[in-house]
Amino acid sequence: MMRQFIHYFWGTIRRPGPTLEALAAQGTVRWALIAASLGTLQVWGNMALHALFGLDWLGTRPDLAEPTFVGGFGYVRVGLANWVPIFAALMPLFFVLNLVIMPGIAQLMSKLWHGKGTYEQMVNTIAFAAAVPSVVIGAASEWLFGVPIDLLSGHGYWWTAAMHGEFGPAVAAIWNFYVIGVYSALQYGWIIALGAIAIRRIQRIPVWAAILTSLVGFAVHMLIASVFVR
Repeated sequence: MMRQFIHYFWGTIRRPGPTLEALAAQGTVRWALIAASLGTLQVWGNMALHALFGLDWLGTRPDLAEPTFVGGFGYVRVGLANWVPIFAALMPLFFVLNLVIMPGIAQLMSKLWHGKGTYEQMVNTIAFAAAVPSVVIGAASEWLFGVPIDLLSGHGYWWTAAMHGEFGPAVAAIWNFYVIGVYSALQYGWIIALGAIAIRRIQRIPVWAAILTSLVGFAVHMLIASVFVR
């Protein structure tokens, strides 16, 4: 089972079109459930790793107000000391959102152009379209430039310190470029592109419509997620 999952994961990187079509042909959504759970599992694992080494996962606390934002577009606030456990408890909600928001919007909007796919097919394909870039770029960056570099540098939160220029202007310029250009722009652009490929291949709608649908689904997902993310 794990070998088959890795095959689909790697295939989404190497040959996204045929791989997403193969996922759509599956009679089960178990692969989507595994893919969608990766985000929650990696955040919990990263939190546990920080705790193991006595580091603060919410390393930007000095930059946040007390109480700080947690949800409701700023109307629901909690103390900084309670933010991490609350966020950890909210992570399963993101698991559900990954299976509902983008696939649901893709299915509904595709009907405007007489899409041929089913919601289950959208769940199977969009889950991988979102999970692969999130793991390859997002999770890998957070793990590599989290606890390991914190320990090597002796700084409690290297990520933010580097962005603020505490390690010199050259490091700040390079790291800000990486965070904005790779961690954010490339990751999100890759998700949107894979989503468009999945929608085009499965729904059989025009390319421009697939791109538009993927963009809207991703934007709505991020808007809803922003209610809970700092």
